[in-house]
Amino acid sequence: MKHIKLTISAIIIILFYADAYSQADTVYIEEILVSAKRSDDVIKTNINGKVLEIENPHDGGAMFKNQVGFSVEKRGNYGMEPVLRGFKYSQLNVQFDGGTHSANACPNRMDPAISQISPEEIEKIEIIKGPYNVRFGAVLGGIINIVSKRPNRKGGKPFSGSFDGGFQSNGGNYYSNVFAETVGKKYDFSVNAGYKDYGNYKSGSGQEIASSFTRWGFTVKAGMNIKQNQRLQFTLRQSSARDILYAGLPMDANKDNSTIASLDYGLGNLNKSVFSLKIKGYGSFVDHEMSNERRPAYKFTHAVSPVEAQVFGGRAELGLKMGSHNIMYAGLDFKQIAKQGYRDREVFINPCPPNQVFDPPKEFRDKTWQDSKKNDLGVFIENKYQLSEKLLWLVGLRIDYVSFSVNDPEADFLEQYNNDIQPGSRIDPAFTSSFTWSLAKEMNLQWAAARAVRSPDLSELFINHLSVGMDAYEYLGNPNLKSEVNYQTDVKIEKNWKNMTVFGDLFYSFLNNYITAKLDTSIARKYLKCKPPKGTKVFSNVDKAFMTGFEAGLDVVFLENFTYSFGAAYTYAQNTSWDEPLSEIPPFTINTFLAYKVSKVNTRVHARIASEQGRVSTSFMESATPGFTVLDFYFTYSPWEFMDVSMAVTNIFDENYVEHLSRAYKAMDTQSLYYEPGRGFNLGVKFMF
Repeated sequence: MKHIKLTISAIIIILFYADAYSQADTVYIEEILVSAKRSDDVIKTNINGKVLEIENPHDGGAMFKNQVGFSVEKRGNYGMEPVLRGFKYSQLNVQFDGGTHSANACPNRMDPAISQISPEEIEKIEIIKGPYNVRFGAVLGGIINIVSKRPNRKGGKPFSGSFDGGFQSNGGNYYSNVFAETVGKKYDFSVNAGYKDYGNYKSGSGQEIASSFTRWGFTVKAGMNIKQNQRLQFTLRQSSARDILYAGLPMDANKDNSTIASLDYGLGNLNKSVFSLKIKGYGSFVDHEMSNERRPAYKFTHAVSPVEAQVFGGRAELGLKMGSHNIMYAGLDFKQIAKQGYRDREVFINPCPPNQVFDPPKEFRDKTWQDSKKNDLGVFIENKYQLSEKLLWLVGLRIDYVSFSVNDPEADFLEQYNNDIQPGSRIDPAFTSSFTWSLAKEMNLQWAAARAVRSPDLSELFINHLSVGMDAYEYLGNPNLKSEVNYQTDVKIEKNWKNMTVFGDLFYSFLNNYITAKLDTSIARKYLKCKPPKGTKVFSNVDKAFMTGFEAGLDVVFLENFTYSFGAAYTYAQNTSWDEPLSEIPPFTINTFLAYKVSKVNTRVHARIASEQGRVSTSFMESATPGFTVLDFYFTYSPWEFMDVSMAVTNIFDENYVEHLSRAYKAMDTQSLYYEPGRGFNLGVKFMF
């Protein structure tokens, strides 16, 4: 509460100062990055919302499947998560509209933050590959900022919108979405709502894959332009999903509800020295319930686990003109993550020999999160200085004060750590610096370096004998964990011609106190002690590990309406301390497409080529996966200005393949690898008004 009061006081002081010096200009709230006089975003990547419309991804995580440098971790067909260069989970800073955060309630991450937004409401996705920004929270491996649709004032229409729907053959999937907005001189209001009903799909070999779910949700955004240079904006996002099958996890989800609300204030050109002020406050609420009622183990034990997660936070930032060649951003942010929940078990039969039958059944309650919290108060300063006409220097410093609490500990967790389970508060400093040179006309070279820090997750600190890993072990949290530290550098070169762009990015990341899980055979399983494997995995720090790799590609426009794109990415990752590869690292992957676009036709043939991944972690019982090639065809025809008809054939050659990061089947009637969808035919229509 002390930290919250300090944050609110600082925001009020800055807001008072801002109102006193307001002048006229246009204010944009959603942007995460503001460029200096010339481009400094060589390591930054954008995913345009129009690209998402063509590919029509059904899930937030699926949006990244065809992006260079990304892979997707899949536990089910809902709630996939992006993996960037091998960085995943909270190693990536995922946020909405420049600073709104959410958190998973499920310890197995059935409900990651990325699943709480619909692809249909996205205008663009901004990505920073690496920890090269200090303004938007602590980050270890990269930032993903999802920008929702902004008011469209270009057409001069007071009212506009769209409706679309479609059918996908593989799974018998139906989807629909409606968007409407009204835009005035002072006010704007928009609503986006969607519904999806997805069934079990079939793999390339014809195997039915448990993957069904139903999802619906809406987003309301209301904005008021107080003055030409002042804007106030409220956003409410709500989503609900039901009956979600997770073939790669030991349980399924009965329900997944989330609500995210944010209030933003933006002020531009206060005076000659202060060109912007941005203030944000937000709250996120996740209500999740999982059970094993669809699993074979249900005849032995009925298990249901209702869990909740809340995130409260905000940020305030000033943009300062420090001279004709120098701008600075300074501010603070705060985030509190709180998680509660339990697992109720009714045991009818003890499956361990001699298969005892309990009548009435024995009842147990397991504390999932032990009512834990994490607070992070950060201050930052970032400076951009134009050293010369061809050289730009960016330098940033961030300091986070992080504290934790656990309010309802389990007795055996206390015993394991001799009643000392309170992690110490810590101060985590981060630093970044980058130089961007214009070597020649339309040719940029960027070198960036950073020291980044990630404090442990609540799951890594307080999970108590739950199967949250990719293997079959129970995992135990460790309140004595240190923060991960990443010393990373990138060198990227980009050359633009009239009709062609070529780029290459080489990175190296040295990881100190890398958080992973280590087997401790002295700690017995807590549940089903007769079942293998023996021992428990305890979250631990690894002294030395590293990742290195590259992304490279080109885009060529020819014959005016044709575009060819090629992108390749590879990561080599090693746990130096254990002398083995790091687990869950994507293989060498190529994304390439040929597109043709005119006023009424937009078509694309896309290929994704992944090599075999044989560098696997023996400590995590990770399996090697074969390579594959998948070809997709997308086609959109616009017979009239108000109508689009879209068709697609995905996995044209019906390839039976597995993504390396997909979890294998767990606790299912049929045990197998988690195969991707086989051939599918998609048809959709969109009306604009």
